[in-house]
Amino acid sequence: MKTAKSLTLYGAGFCAFITIEVLFRGYSYPVSGVMGGFAVIMLDGINDEMSWDLDLALQALIGGALITLMEAGVGIIMLCVPWVPRMWDYSDIPFNIAGIICLPFSIAWVFLSVLAIFLADAINYYVFEETEVPHYTLFGRIKFSFERKRCDER
Repeated sequence: MKTAKSLTLYGAGFCAFITIEVLFRGYSYPVSGVMGGFAVIMLDGINDEMSWDLDLALQALIGGALITLMEAGVGIIMLCVPWVPRMWDYSDIPFNIAGIICLPFSIAWVFLSVLAIFLADAINYYVFEETEVPHYTLFGRIKFSFERKRCDER
């Protein structure tokens, strides 16, 4: 079951990131999908270790930092290995480091992390029935949750 869950999370992250990238800039690279798949798996793993009470904003900041680190790792490989295509170049964007990471996209990864957390939690709850109803706290005050499955409404 763990393999099926990991493959499902990976596939969902792969497809979601490719779709977002194509919508945003008109094209994508397979490696971008690979990064999206691994990001969802990583965020789900971290989310499994955290309490539901950990503020969603903090979870998103952690996710944004992890995705930025992953982007930096792949970006360094792009710069050092000549046959790897340069998939992005942030040189023209303010607050960039060597054109491989930049502050505006790191902030974007924070918001995409929220989507990845919701996606992983939805798969865990609705598909694999592994968790209680996912619920969240935002900024310590706003509380919300997923809709309860009909079969749980007994």
